[in-house]
Amino acid sequence: MAVIDDEGRLFASAVRRRSLLRGAALGGAGLAAAALLGCGGDDDDAASNATPAKPSPSASATVATTGELIKDDALPYPYQYPEPNKKPKAGGIMVFGVNSDISTMDTTKATSSGTGRIVNMVYNRLIGFNRGVRLHPFKISYEPELAKSWERSPDGLTYTFNLREDVKWQNVAPLNGRAFEAADVKFAYERFAKEGVSRQYWTELDKVEALDKKTVKITLKKPLADFMTPLASAYQTIFPKELVDSGELEKKAIGTGPMILKEAISAQRVTFEKNPSYWERPVLLDGFEFRFIADSAARIAAFRSEQIAFGDILVSSIQDAKQLVASNPTVQINMSPSVASQPFAMNLSNPKFADVRVRRAISMAIDRQEFVNIVYPGLGKALPFLPWIFALDKEPKSTELGSWAQYNVEEAKKLLIAAGAEKLELNNKYYAYSPAYDQLAEVHAAQFKKAGIELKGGKAEYTEFNSQWVGGKLPEVSTGGWPTIGFDADNYFYACLHSKSPGNRWQLKDPKLDELAEKGRLELDSQKRKAIFKQIWDYDLDQAYHPVVASGSGFNVLQPWVRGMRFGGALSTTNSYQDIGDIVAEAWIDK
Repeated sequence: MAVIDDEGRLFASAVRRRSLLRGAALGGAGLAAAALLGCGGDDDDAASNATPAKPSPSASATVATTGELIKDDALPYPYQYPEPNKKPKAGGIMVFGVNSDISTMDTTKATSSGTGRIVNMVYNRLIGFNRGVRLHPFKISYEPELAKSWERSPDGLTYTFNLREDVKWQNVAPLNGRAFEAADVKFAYERFAKEGVSRQYWTELDKVEALDKKTVKITLKKPLADFMTPLASAYQTIFPKELVDSGELEKKAIGTGPMILKEAISAQRVTFEKNPSYWERPVLLDGFEFRFIADSAARIAAFRSEQIAFGDILVSSIQDAKQLVASNPTVQINMSPSVASQPFAMNLSNPKFADVRVRRAISMAIDRQEFVNIVYPGLGKALPFLPWIFALDKEPKSTELGSWAQYNVEEAKKLLIAAGAEKLELNNKYYAYSPAYDQLAEVHAAQFKKAGIELKGGKAEYTEFNSQWVGGKLPEVSTGGWPTIGFDADNYFYACLHSKSPGNRWQLKDPKLDELAEKGRLELDSQKRKAIFKQIWDYDLDQAYHPVVASGSGFNVLQPWVRGMRFGGALSTTNSYQDIGDIVAEAWIDK
């Protein structure tokens, strides 16, 4: 049974329960957090066998309706909707309006959108997530990419990947279309493990071997419950040795992927043309362009006039969505699940935050309901950034997050006086990805003022902020910082917390957390692992290392003529900042 809503879209009247939940029954308010279900974080069952490959339609083939309709009735738009049953058309150039400038193209040095969205158009991974029109907002599964199959040993220490025989590097010098081989994987993975921002994925690596030209074997020192998942992410692309040897990797990308990089002009554009020899399927688009449009009003104007097919943060609230639908009634909108709150970020190596009473006071000075009302009207919720689904049986209420996560200005003042910090000043730095980031800073400043805390500073240039926050060198605080995007429990409960992890952007150094984080990532028994995560959850809240703020569901907006693309996968497994390249080969323009 289906109904038509007041904006003319066909929705299911009820969400299939088996599509939303696995084991626990959550109400409508809890469905967003259910995005964490099905990730395989505890037992990693999907690691043992490859799933079927994606279909390979030609430009003239009829593509059956794809994409399951999945909607939370508490939200205004679905998480997923079907594609129409039409014949794909070849040709045309798709344009994406972006708000982040070009960063390095060396994926060992950055995972920001200025890097990821570019290199993922050009490179591939060994395995991928089930993305695009087949994505599911609450489930993560693997699919073959450069590896056609794989297996894990019973003890969890070795992974063997069998590569496709038909993959070639793009026919661009100095690669010149040579065959893709196991030695390429070995080189890239060893470099990821040795240097750069993804080292946390490889801390237990023993060795990578090219057993022959088409077989790769990875041996670990210790079994990792979540080892497979990062390999499918946007951060583990396979780059060529030739560009590293020539020193060109930071400014050039030549891969095995669907698009060939043509030019990259800072603050202007990045353009691509299709790879005519792409191994997976015929690429339908002639080309693709990232067009730099820093101003959010200019981006939405470009979308309304159909100069761009989609863009960064075109809609950040339900009010924005309604205004867009009023002017462009046939626009396609789907929601991204709210998976983790964005905490108020402190550089915890700064002496200002050494006293737990100061951290607790900061947390108690935050009125989370006010954030929900102002920044995420009707669509927000306050939860710790550590995903609850890995530690708890059900989504906690805000009153269940401990004393320090409750709004209490008077108690915050007392704590600051006791710590000798009653005139606390904090220097804030954030990048305004959208107007919501300005709102976050404004609301924080107003709330802190009531507790006697002065929040100074504000907006930073993208490059300045990126170098400080991603590089772990933030001087004091950020109202717009974010944890590393992760798809597994290990990212949150180890990579974001352990003192020696590059993903520890807060510069947190706590021996007790280090011990628990190390135990959690190595424990293969799911119930024992969950108990460890509960210890971490409770301790982090008690120490107020990551004060809870509110976060909301995201909006993904496409022109009505965009086909074959979808964003909003579970735990950001398909997001427009990183993952366009994995689905662009089957995208097409329906007009």
